[in-house]
Amino acid sequence: MTLHHLPSFRYHPDPVATGNVAPSTATCRVCQQARGYVYLRDAIHAGRGDYSEQICPWCIADGSAASALNVAFACCLDLNGSVPDIALEELSLRTPGYVSFQGETWLAHCNDVCRFLGDATLAQVAQASAASIAAWCAANDADEAVWRDLASDYAPGADIGFHTFECLHCGLIQFHIDSA
Repeated sequence: MTLHHLPSFRYHPDPVATGNVAPSTATCRVCQQARGYVYLRDAIHAGRGDYSEQICPWCIADGSAASALNVAFACCLDLNGSVPDIALEELSLRTPGYVSFQGETWLAHCNDVCRFLGDATLAQVAQASAASIAAWCAANDADEAVWRDLASDYAPGADIGFHTFECLHCGLIQFHIDSA
């Protein structure tokens, strides 16, 4: 088995670092090749079997897995209407998703989907910019005191998740906060 260079994902640039793709000797259910990596998560589908660890990232990137298995990978139901359909299609059909407690939520900014950077570190949360905090407060109809309360309880891997996103256009770092 030869490890291939991973395909590029606009909205999830490093799915290995985020823990959603990993090295594997498994054969992909779609292309029937052992390319050295598999998607660790299940796909979004209705009433079919579990596809976790059965699909290679290349079949996600080119859309063949979504087409062949009638599945999606990243949920985009919470994005507002300002994001073009082509971006939503790329996100849901050609981008690896991520795991969260209550189901993934992808953030948008500047009329596009933001890229997922993974779970936040303590330093990222502690050093969140005023603009990042204001964006979270506006999106969640909350004030800064709620942010401070959640941030003070944050520990990576614990019951509160801070998922980090970055706007592809202006660079704003945003957080989706999720809890068990």
